[in-house]
Amino acid sequence: MGPLRIGHSAQQYPEQRNIIGKVAGADYKLCRDYYSLASSLLSLTHLKGTSGSVADRPFKFQDFGLNRVDCMHLFNGVSYSRTPWVATFETFIPRFIEVLRNHSSHPERLQSSPFIKRAIESLVSDSCIGLFALSKSAYELQAGFLELFPDQRTRILDKTEVLHPPQTVSTRSFGQLSYPFEQGREIRFMLVGHHFFRKGGQEILRAFQSVRNSTGAALSLCVVSALRSDQYAARADEKDTLQVREFISANNDWIDYYPSLPSFEVLEKMAECDVGLLPSYAETYGYSVLELQSHGRPVITTDVRAFPEINSNHCGWLLNVPKRQLGGEAYFRTPEEREMLSRAIEEGLVRVLEDIIEKPSQIREKGEKALKRILDHHDPENFGKTLETVYRKAL
Repeated sequence: MGPLRIGHSAQQYPEQRNIIGKVAGADYKLCRDYYSLASSLLSLTHLKGTSGSVADRPFKFQDFGLNRVDCMHLFNGVSYSRTPWVATFETFIPRFIEVLRNHSSHPERLQSSPFIKRAIESLVSDSCIGLFALSKSAYELQAGFLELFPDQRTRILDKTEVLHPPQTVSTRSFGQLSYPFEQGREIRFMLVGHHFFRKGGQEILRAFQSVRNSTGAALSLCVVSALRSDQYAARADEKDTLQVREFISANNDWIDYYPSLPSFEVLEKMAECDVGLLPSYAETYGYSVLELQSHGRPVITTDVRAFPEINSNHCGWLLNVPKRQLGGEAYFRTPEEREMLSRAIEEGLVRVLEDIIEKPSQIREKGEKALKRILDHHDPENFGKTLETVYRKAL
């Protein structure tokens, strides 16, 4: 019997973290399909589809069985092909713009949509041999969404399981962990993420300025993030971006800023810090939390979405913010909700920073526990075995 042949429709960061190369001995193939070809043709001819159809193309797959693979593994995608397939999803599947816009406000539109009905039938079909929720939060949101389709709900959830991403570690020995603060240096913190404002970047700057001024403590900050306006959660505009740039420039004696870095340099920076930061407004998962923990770095996060599943006050710090019970999404839709969320993040950061300054020894204590949870819950070999068990249902 030859190696498993696994197809994937993209090779971006989510596919690299959850799909490509995760099963030992399997062959992986980047597969093109009708929707990717349609996107290319429209681009060449300068034609435009409807906003919904354009946004939904990455989440649909149809190759008419022409790719010679045993199983397709999609990220957030639904396959309409006869080839057996599985999908990993981070919020809802199907992740169509119609679902994201209307799942709570206008559910009747989803129940009557032929596009949604077709996707649901594909999830029910025998060709779909497994679904992986990236977190318990994602599973809960999907289960709630499927209440709109009671006849199909049980059959879909029966083939769905929670599977957190795997994570390699820099060391398996607590004795090899070292922290700058233990060498008498300043306590070093690090934020990594494309969306600075959504990641709580503005609140971080305000909290650090406040605590540095009030305590005189030696705190430094490394930021790897693109400073762009954010129209989703934080609703930051160009004025906010300019103010942040000016603040970083005026405080470059304690802030190291990088718009971006190669992945290996990001990991090197993580190993050189004491504490990670990701106090996000909204986050479907938070891969950088795992990466920081794999270096024995405890992380300060909010308690939204998947964060309570991968972080805790035992191995890091969780900031409590106003959020929905189902799925753990923070309230940020109105200006009043965003103001309350921002205040909760900033005040929570100030409390944690003051606590760390008072007792810096907890950095190592929590850091060792963070590394242990990675070893216990994100083992790459166990992850690969779980995938392989499902893939082999296709044979």
